[in-house]
Amino acid sequence: MSFEPSSQSSAVRASTTLLVRDRPSFQVLMVRRNEKVAFAGGALVFPGGKVDPQDEDKRWEDHTAGWNEMSSEQRALRIAAIRETFEETGLLVSLRTGTECGVETTAIAREAMCAGKLDFLSFVQQAEVILDISQPVQFANWITPEFMPKRFDTHFFILGVGSEQQVTSDGSEITHAEWIAPREALWLGLAKERILTFPTRLNLQMLADSGSMEEALARARERVIVPVQSRIEQRGSRRVLTIRPDAGYGCVEEPVSELAARGHTVPAAAGESS
Repeated sequence: MSFEPSSQSSAVRASTTLLVRDRPSFQVLMVRRNEKVAFAGGALVFPGGKVDPQDEDKRWEDHTAGWNEMSSEQRALRIAAIRETFEETGLLVSLRTGTECGVETTAIAREAMCAGKLDFLSFVQQAEVILDISQPVQFANWITPEFMPKRFDTHFFILGVGSEQQVTSDGSEITHAEWIAPREALWLGLAKERILTFPTRLNLQMLADSGSMEEALARARERVIVPVQSRIEQRGSRRVLTIRPDAGYGCVEEPVSELAARGHTVPAAAGESS
């Protein structure tokens, strides 16, 4: 469940999920990371984390729907997204229609997983549920710039949530979870009442262009996903953080001085970019 990379030179694969609903209005589930963790401490983020070796286990074929519809890379990323969501929020998502798992069963399993006494594959096998890995829709792909000490190749997915499962933070890496309107989360970040990382803020802005769960899912299905890796460029006397123009976020030129004021790590020289 950790975001800690094994190497500072290469980007570690990770998955994160934008869980959205329309109750009572369009909202996304966000979690607040423990201020004591090394990566994005105290930040408001979407549930997610590193891809685990077991997420690539071939035994998943017997416990998933949509296995043959995608590459092995996509299978592992989606299983990681579902697993991390369960570990961090207690929500067991992407179940195939007709399969379910009791509240008490999931609560006990999650506690055992967080204690290192149970793995996700064993839980799914014992619960006899099927994960529909075709349900998550690709939303974005962000790669941490090379000037950052910890790097991730993060794949964002979006998934509609219609069940009444109770959200609970894990109390360790995640200290708080909340359903929030994308525009409200952006406003709280602007008011410095919440810490939003650069990718989180831009993905919230993209999400805020939709007014409902179905609209957000439809937009994601139509979007061409391109890897986004920010870079620093000189604009006159200013240094700005920018991204490729075809990424779907519009014209992005974030003054480095503003990023530094928010506590972001940036290189000392303009040439140190991705």
